[in-house]
Amino acid sequence: MLNVLIIDDELWARQVVRSLGAWNKLGLNIIGEADGGREGIVLIETLHPSIVITDMRMPGLDGVELLKALNERYPEVKIIVMSGFDDFVYLKQAIRSRAIEYLLKPINPVELNAALSRCVEELQASLQIPNSWDTHIFTDKKMLDIYLNYRQQVYEYLLELNRPAVLHTMEKIEDLLSEGYTGTQDGRLPARIAHDFLHLLEEFTAGTDYGLDSAWIEERRERAALLSGYSLGEIHTILREWLIDAIDAIEAYRKNKNRLAPADVQAYIDRHYQEAISLETVAHHFFVSKEHLSRSFKASIGENISDYIVRKRMEKAKELIMDQRLAIKRVAELTGYIDIAYFYRVFKKHFGLTPGEMRKD
Repeated sequence: MLNVLIIDDELWARQVVRSLGAWNKLGLNIIGEADGGREGIVLIETLHPSIVITDMRMPGLDGVELLKALNERYPEVKIIVMSGFDDFVYLKQAIRSRAIEYLLKPINPVELNAALSRCVEELQASLQIPNSWDTHIFTDKKMLDIYLNYRQQVYEYLLELNRPAVLHTMEKIEDLLSEGYTGTQDGRLPARIAHDFLHLLEEFTAGTDYGLDSAWIEERRERAALLSGYSLGEIHTILREWLIDAIDAIEAYRKNKNRLAPADVQAYIDRHYQEAISLETVAHHFFVSKEHLSRSFKASIGENISDYIVRKRMEKAKELIMDQRLAIKRVAELTGYIDIAYFYRVFKKHFGLTPGEMRKD
């Protein structure tokens, strides 16, 4: 089983996460809890969790600093961020740290388990990476770790469209490969490196709101299949070209694409609030980042997107509660809530009454 660490300074918040996660179903085990970032770092160092679920606003070492430390020292750990604040600084750090999800409190069990499922999928996929890199390619595991660290840096610089930093890190990768490659399998390394960077570009385009055309990736995948006879120097030149092409394409897309229309987002939510939508699913629908969507929506509508979804659901729930023919569980389902207990908590928080109390009144 994969181990999970929960970090939040509020005991009740940790208990909520414990109660909502489908741990056994997903093959997960809660290995421990921490009431702050400093204790969290200590437990990460000693318990080595695969997944960390952390709050952002905590006394002492807050979530921002914790994510920075995780990204620098434990890049393999999958992160789920939860916060009671739809804050730009928190969103930005979560994105830079490649967090799987940014969940707003109160935690939605559907969103939590979807995020946990993604963590499991990515961890299972990452376990296969070392198998694709024979021990003959690098002289030791340390060099493989250094390569993967450089690869992570390239990804982060791509997110910033930082061309000089991308190219400088690629120089480091070329030096590392020249040093670490034993030369016993000359025909295999270039194609492996090329396919690995294609995978990185696919990750990159999936994680931003400026995706490259799938044909662009496919064209380079076909070329990568023909690179087995190339030298390390030649493959490095080709990869540099691919990365520069990607940055150029995305910069051009940025200049030409239409601005996100918050009114369209609002209309979409009004049509789909009864479904399992969230900040992430709405952002995916409009092909924009969660950060950009959250900032644009609040600036235009005056309300953060998660609060807007809750308000629309509660307005409809109040209307449906008046229909005595509908069971309260059915009202919850019709307003996008699968977990009836969670629906009760949100309803009580919003109206100050339980659904049953409102129906009696």
